[in-house]
Amino acid sequence: MSINDITTPLDSAALDSEAQYDLYYRMVMHVLDEFEINLVEWNHYRICTKEELKALENYCKRLAFSLRVMRLKYRFDEEQMKVDLTESGFPNYLELRYIHNDLDLKESFQAKLPDASEFKEKFIRQLMVNKQHVDKRDLFEASSSLYYNRIQEDKIFKKFVLGKIKKTKSTFATYVLDWAFYDVTLNRPFICFMYFDYKYDEKIEQEIYDTVRDCADRYQDLENMAYMLDKRMKYVHPRKIKRVDLGILHSIFSKDDHEITQALLKAIAVKDVKLNSFSLTTTVETINSVNSSRVSNDLLSFKKQEIQVWGEVATHKYILAPHRVIQLLYGKIPNTIIHLHHEPFEVEELPEI
Repeated sequence: MSINDITTPLDSAALDSEAQYDLYYRMVMHVLDEFEINLVEWNHYRICTKEELKALENYCKRLAFSLRVMRLKYRFDEEQMKVDLTESGFPNYLELRYIHNDLDLKESFQAKLPDASEFKEKFIRQLMVNKQHVDKRDLFEASSSLYYNRIQEDKIFKKFVLGKIKKTKSTFATYVLDWAFYDVTLNRPFICFMYFDYKYDEKIEQEIYDTVRDCADRYQDLENMAYMLDKRMKYVHPRKIKRVDLGILHSIFSKDDHEITQALLKAIAVKDVKLNSFSLTTTVETINSVNSSRVSNDLLSFKKQEIQVWGEVATHKYILAPHRVIQLLYGKIPNTIIHLHHEPFEVEELPEI
């Protein structure tokens, strides 16, 4: 068993009731929607470029789509989706693996299960003509039919999603590549950008994709990631690497000791804020090449490779929360909020049902 397969009750937890799952799904979907909307502000304050904004939107849409199909998958199932209630708030990474595995079964299940329209006719007849409740097994099969018809590889957020190399408008590099991964230890989504120069060659382009897939598909120190990518690609010169940790979602479901979580849970307990209150902590890390040097590839070779000299990693945290929660955080943990790189971004509350 891999260490990544070891889970604890809190990072692979089932919620207590269907009502809790309804609230959880609505909350996460709402937070992702608000994050997307807020990217315009990020662009305005130069937290992200327009190029990065488009990629971030795309990966948010993938994650939202994955959550929607998860909801469909488990709607009438005896099993329940597992959630990481520690410093994550997102589903356990295995849930994404299950969706990806289900793609291989899609054709088989589509052949076995009736079309959704057949279920609709059957349910209408059962309810309106026979005056009987619809059997739970039929509901499960109908939900499964919709699920297998809906899942698509180009729309889901997989453990690793690789973008395409594009020319960039930046002044310090010619190309940019974006990719995303869902870390199997932290159970959080990360979106990365590498700005670089190279002389175009089809083989080198493939080498870039392969190297990123091998070296940058999990959370690690950004300096280590930058060094590994640079060292492995002899004819590619990285200039800047940026990583966005989409965040820790703090809410009523959280079971960790993070100061924002604790402030929020205490406020919910005494009804200072609503039960559906939330806060999202997003971290952006950037490392830039400040110089380069030429070193031998190995002891037996006279050929030298250009290796980047990396500066220090710049780490900035950002908070997205409704107005009342922002007020609460200023009151309860003022030092943390005051020392953020930017004041908290205000987003809409989760609407009541």
